[in-house]
Amino acid sequence: MGERRRLRAILRRCAGLVVAGGLAGLTACAGPNLWTDWTSVSTGHSNGGRLRHPAKMPTKGEGFEVPKRWAERGNLYGVDELLDAVQRAAVQVRGADETVKLGIADVSPLRGGRSRWHRSHQSGRDIDLIFYSVDEEGASLDPPTLEMIHYDGEGEAYEPKKVTYEEEGWDARRFDEARNWRLMEALLGDPTIRLQWVFVSEALKERLLSYATENERPTWAIEYAKVVLRQPADAPPHDDHFHVRIYCSRADRFHGCVDRGPVWHHEKKTYKYGGAERYDPVRWRMAVATPVLAGLH
Repeated sequence: MGERRRLRAILRRCAGLVVAGGLAGLTACAGPNLWTDWTSVSTGHSNGGRLRHPAKMPTKGEGFEVPKRWAERGNLYGVDELLDAVQRAAVQVRGADETVKLGIADVSPLRGGRSRWHRSHQSGRDIDLIFYSVDEEGASLDPPTLEMIHYDGEGEAYEPKKVTYEEEGWDARRFDEARNWRLMEALLGDPTIRLQWVFVSEALKERLLSYATENERPTWAIEYAKVVLRQPADAPPHDDHFHVRIYCSRADRFHGCVDRGPVWHHEKKTYKYGGAERYDPVRWRMAVATPVLAGLH
């Protein structure tokens, strides 16, 4: 209730300033945690942050689904640009094959913060994506519903020590290099997000890069992937899923979002076009919705 009273007070103050001073009054009202565009706001670090006005990942959509175990957890909240980009990527990977589905696991709790499953995933900028898999004949398989399946350097499913899978038919799964690379390429090239990390085991990273090189995928994407695909040093090797993390948007940095770790100077614009990074999700949304406004400075 205290937060609601504070919000109402802010809105009353802003409304009064706008009435009294027009656009100048609106500008005077703006400030960290005072005025937003009413889309999601990520604050703090990925391992010590919160969420305001989060977007919620649907449990099912075109080319993706949230399997039962993760749907029941309910950690499906994140920043708009990340969830939208993942859904677009799933559509691209699926193509005309309606049997192909990306499995989406945890994002963040409703208001961010800690959860029993993760040290990170606290500010809506992390998402776990279950690997695409195929059977021994190369046919696409639905995402596992009960647990993530681990894959070795040959792309074959295995049970780690002290792990016994409940998932039926797990041993028939194979890591799908083609679709997992297509997913990475879609995310790397999305104009609304900037990837900081995609955590994955070193062995699977090498499989993906080998596939991309052998199939003559764009050089910029391969070079970009070499940097952001990384086996974490302080966590399990991530041979059972991708852990994707994006940078704070410019708008969220204004509200206290803090990038943890390196801030790359090589991002997609440098690799693809040889120019400076120009990512601005607010202006991008404006361009989609109202092209005339997007041209204003």
